[in-house]
Amino acid sequence: MSNPNKKFCRRSIALSIKECLGVCEKYIEIPIVDNKESRKNLITRIEAATLKIIEQISRERAPSISYFSGQNIRLKSDTRKKNVYSECSAHSQQTSTSSSDHLSDFAQEKDADNEDTSQNSEKTKRKTVDFAMTRSRNKFVLMVVIMAEAHRLLISNTTKTRRSFYYDLKTKTTTSYLVPDQTYVDRALNEVANLLKCAPWDLGLLATAKGLVAGNMTITLDDQVIDCTIPGGVQIPQIISKIISIRVKANFVLVIEKDAIFQKLLEENCPRALSCILVTGKGYPDVGTRMLVKILSEKMDLPIYIVVDADPFGIDIMLIYRFGSSSLYRENETLACPNARWLGIHPSELIPLGVKTIPLTRADLAKLRTIEARNYVNEDMSKQLNILQKGKAEIEALSSFPNSLTAMYLSNKVRRKDYI
Repeated sequence: MSNPNKKFCRRSIALSIKECLGVCEKYIEIPIVDNKESRKNLITRIEAATLKIIEQISRERAPSISYFSGQNIRLKSDTRKKNVYSECSAHSQQTSTSSSDHLSDFAQEKDADNEDTSQNSEKTKRKTVDFAMTRSRNKFVLMVVIMAEAHRLLISNTTKTRRSFYYDLKTKTTTSYLVPDQTYVDRALNEVANLLKCAPWDLGLLATAKGLVAGNMTITLDDQVIDCTIPGGVQIPQIISKIISIRVKANFVLVIEKDAIFQKLLEENCPRALSCILVTGKGYPDVGTRMLVKILSEKMDLPIYIVVDADPFGIDIMLIYRFGSSSLYRENETLACPNARWLGIHPSELIPLGVKTIPLTRADLAKLRTIEARNYVNEDMSKQLNILQKGKAEIEALSSFPNSLTAMYLSNKVRRKDYI
C-alpha cells in the first residue's frame, strides 16, 4: 500500500518548483559611503574623551566616565538586565556631580533600567564608571584600553575581530585580569559606543562572522562576489564589508534558528523547492546576519519568515530579528526588521502535530517572564506564551520524516500565511 505522506510530499515539491519558475529576479545597487569623515569624527571624540580623563588626573582627582546608556525595548514592568559589570555604579540624571568631572558630553540616550510601568513613559539613568571605586576600576581601565585600540584602528582604517582583541588582552599579564571571558570585551565595547554615540562596529572591532545564507542570490562586494548557491551555504559577510549590489531570485526569506536545521533544509533542497533564500544566525544572530535580513526585507521587498524552537530562547531570538536587542538598542533602527513574521514553531501547534513536549526549566521560565514584560508583545504572541508554559519542543521534533519540513510543514504554513 502506497504511503499518502510520500505522495503529498512529491506533489508539494513539484508544485513549489513550478511556482519557482515564475519568480521575478530582483537587483539593487548599494552606493559605497566614504567613511573618512565619520572616522575623523570618531577619532576626535576619542581624543576629547581621553583629554578629559587627563584633565581630571591633573586636578588630582580620580578619573571617572559618565554617560547615558539603556535600551529602546520598553517594558510592561521593571525588569533589570543582568550585566557582567553589575558592580558599577549607576547614578540618576540628577546626581550632584560636576559635569566637568564626567565624560557625559558624548551620550544622551534613554536607559530602560529606570523605566516605570507605563508603556509610554521613559526615564534616563546616568551610568558612572569611577576609577576610585574598586568595584568599577577594571571596567574603567578596559574601556580606556578599548578606546586606545579603536583610535589606532580608525587612524589606520583597519579592523580587528573582537575575538582576536580578546586573546591579545588575555595573553598579556598586564591586561589578562580585565577579561575573564570575551563577554567583558563585548559589554565594554558597547558601553564605549554609548559614550561616543556610535555603533560598536564603527570602532573597528568586529564580531566574528557566523551567519550562513543559501539560495539563488549573488552578493557583490568591493573585492569579491559571493555566490549563495554553493552547497552548504556561504558565510554572511561582516558588517564592515562593502556591498555594492545584490541579485536575488526568490519569493521570500526563511530565517532558521539553528545551523543543523539549516543544513537539513538544504538536504531537502528547500531553497529550490520553495523558491526562497535560507538564512541562519546559528542561534542568537550576529550583526552581519541581522543587517542582511534587514536589507532583503526593506531593499529587496521580500517577506521574511522566521522559524525557531518552540521554547522561550527560540522566541527571544525571533524577537531580536523583529524588534532588536537591548545591548544594541542604539542601532535597532538599523538592524531590527519589524516586517518579519513568526512562521513557527508555534506552541499551539505542538499538540495537533503530535509533538511530545518537555517541561520548561528554571532558565526557560525566567526568560519567558522577561519576554512577557515587553510592551511589543501583542495579543497573539501572549496567547502562544501562555500555551508555552505547558511545555516546549525543538524544531527537530517535526523532521522525523524525509522532506517533511520543506514539503509539508513549511510549504503549508507559507501557503496559508499561518504566521504571527
